[in-house]
Amino acid sequence: MIQTIKKLLILKRRKQAARQLGFDFRRAAGFELPAKIRADSRSLSLNLPQDEGTRTAFVDVLLDDCYRLRTFPKNIKTVLDIGAHAGLFSLAARLNFPDAIIHAYEPNPQLLPLLSHQAYAGKFSFFGEAVGLVAGRMSLDSGADSVQTRAHRNEQGDIHCTSFAAAVAKLGPTIDLVKMDCEGGEWEILKDEVTWAKVQNITMEFHLWAGYSLEELKARVVKLGFAVNHCHLAGKDFGLLQAARN
Repeated sequence: MIQTIKKLLILKRRKQAARQLGFDFRRAAGFELPAKIRADSRSLSLNLPQDEGTRTAFVDVLLDDCYRLRTFPKNIKTVLDIGAHAGLFSLAARLNFPDAIIHAYEPNPQLLPLLSHQAYAGKFSFFGEAVGLVAGRMSLDSGADSVQTRAHRNEQGDIHCTSFAAAVAKLGPTIDLVKMDCEGGEWEILKDEVTWAKVQNITMEFHLWAGYSLEELKARVVKLGFAVNHCHLAGKDFGLLQAARN
C-alpha cells in the first residue's frame, strides 16, 4: 500500500510539472518526448535523441528535478554544464535561472547538432569538447544509447578535452553552479582544488564503477570546502549529489 501511494504521488508531481511545461504526461511507460515545451510566454522547440536513455533523462531532469535546481537560490548567474548530452539540464537551468549565463560542454559529435538546437532555443552557449583535469585528447566509447557514452584519455583520439580550469575561466572569475554528468570523469575533475575554490554550488551524477567509493566522494567534496546537502544512490553504482560551499 505504501509503495502504491508513493508511486501515485510521483505520478501526480510529474503530471503537474508537465502541465507547467505545456504538455500532458500520463505515465513513464510508453512516454514519448514532446516536440516543444513552454517557458513563461515562449514555446521552445526540442530536437532530442529518440532513445530510452533520453526519455528517462527527460523525466528525471525536467519533471522530477533530479538535480534539485528548484532548491538553489534564484539569483544564480553562472552555470557550467559538464556532460550536456542534448542539453536537457541546460534547458532546465534556463527555466529556473532565466538571467544566467550557461555554458554547456559535450564531447559526442553525434549529439552536437541536437545540442545546438536546444542551445538556440534555451539561449545558452555550447562547446563540442570534453572537460577534464588537464587539456588533451580523448576517445569515446559508445554505450547502449546516447546517454551512456564515455570518454577516456587517448592522445591519438579525435576528441578535444579542455581543462576544468579553462572552462571555468571562460565563464567567469567565479561560478555559481557546476553540474557534472561525465560518466566517471568527475573524479578526475574533483582533483583540481584551486579551481573548485571558485565554485559556489555543485550538483552531479556520480558513478562508483569509475573506481571510488561513496565515502571517498563525500570526503573529496568536503575537502574542497563544500557541505553535502543531498546524496543518494539511484542504482547499485551511481547516484546524485548536491553540495554548497560552506
